[in-house]
Amino acid sequence: MKEFFIKNKYPLLISIFVALNIFIAYFYIGYQPELKKDAVEYFEAARFLQGDPVSDRMQLGRIITTPLFLYASIFANYLFKDFSVSFSVVNIIFYFLLALAFYFLALEIYKEKKVALWSSILVVFNYYIIDPSNAHLADMSSWFFLVLSTFFAIKYTNTFNRKFYYLSIFFAAIGVLFKEYGGLALGNLVLLISVSDIPWRQKLKDCLVAIVLVLAPLLSFHTFIYFKYHYLYFDKFLNVEMASSVPGFESKSFGLLIKILGWLFSFGWLAFLFGVKEELKIIDKKRLKILLAILPVTLTFYIWPAITQRLAVIFMFWLALIAGFGLSRVKWYLLYPFLGIYIWFNYNIRFLLDKINLPF
Repeated sequence: MKEFFIKNKYPLLISIFVALNIFIAYFYIGYQPELKKDAVEYFEAARFLQGDPVSDRMQLGRIITTPLFLYASIFANYLFKDFSVSFSVVNIIFYFLLALAFYFLALEIYKEKKVALWSSILVVFNYYIIDPSNAHLADMSSWFFLVLSTFFAIKYTNTFNRKFYYLSIFFAAIGVLFKEYGGLALGNLVLLISVSDIPWRQKLKDCLVAIVLVLAPLLSFHTFIYFKYHYLYFDKFLNVEMASSVPGFESKSFGLLIKILGWLFSFGWLAFLFGVKEELKIIDKKRLKILLAILPVTLTFYIWPAITQRLAVIFMFWLALIAGFGLSRVKWYLLYPFLGIYIWFNYNIRFLLDKINLPF
């Protein structure tokens, strides 16, 4: 048992941090058990799947994008009898899984346990991961599948073991049915294969097979929804676009992007910039190829009609990888105060948002 704890001390430490943050989110940041805004739509969609008549077609937008999250929550609700609790429990489980998956993703890229630890801490303590208002939404599950599928994609291109190729496909196909983010791992798999040392004929075959295997169940489900309810994903996109074009509502702009990314990673940007400097000093071509291959998918949040921090979290994952490498290269007397400031800032963002107004 002692040997197990020593060997797995960093994953166990990360799990402890996750447990701590759950208490912080609920009792310090301020968890509200009432279902509000988007969460109400998830609740209505779950009721609809259980056979309750719901008049608003908005629930179809949630069903078509998050069916497996909804069914997981319905299953949990047989135990808890309260969808607010059920949504939260599902998210807590995926929060633990996300933290561990990200640790092993960072470890696979950098091959250094301390880099994986510091990167994971930046993710685990990020406000938009622990924000209790996300407890009733589906994002956590899809973030987990995005990270896990990407981990297996990198394992495949590092080892050429076909087992990892099919595992990446499998988790991307499941993840996209939890929420769209999960399916973005398919893009990472295709790009990683494209820049790998695999012969070009095999690259083409691998990419085509992966695309078919991930999209086949997704398109089958969307086809079913269309013929049964005459609803398309495009309808969901248009609804968001219409809601985002309300006069006075700023959905996209360069200034808004700067604000969103500034709050998203806060002091982590300093570690990221230092990490970029250290990466360019070393020039590990294999690692840079991996990092650049998985970058485009993290920027897809900008395609959505209205950009928010919650959508941009997938970009934060990429930033945290390089920032963790930067932190591994600094002295302890700079590292620990920096992490303390980063954590304090994220614990208090709600208060700081009311006090700090950017001049644009």
